[in-house]
Amino acid sequence: MSELPEFGRPDVLTHPQAVEYLGISEGRVRNLKWMKIGPRSVAYGRRDIRFRISDLEEWLDLKAGVTPPPDPARKRAKRSRRGIILLDIFVALGIIATALLILRFLAGG
Repeated sequence: MSELPEFGRPDVLTHPQAVEYLGISEGRVRNLKWMKIGPRSVAYGRRDIRFRISDLEEWLDLKAGVTPPPDPARKRAKRSRRGIILLDIFVALGIIATALLILRFLAGG
């Protein structure tokens, strides 16, 4: 944990400070963020990433099982499959046409 006193602790931590606060390696934090299962962060630029202490504590509580995981997002309804329906119609028409040709051949006509 961080050695900063409570009154002198900032609201946001740099990447190395967050790594020290969490007690895990810097590479592990980067991998967790890349896999989108790490703690939330705030980006001030491409390389200037900060972590709010409240987000780090929330993530730790989630990992420890203190807080229940959030409900998964609802998925949108699937699109209608018009192309498949048209293909089915053409296949059915082909089968009917073939059956009619066979019947005409068998009838001798």
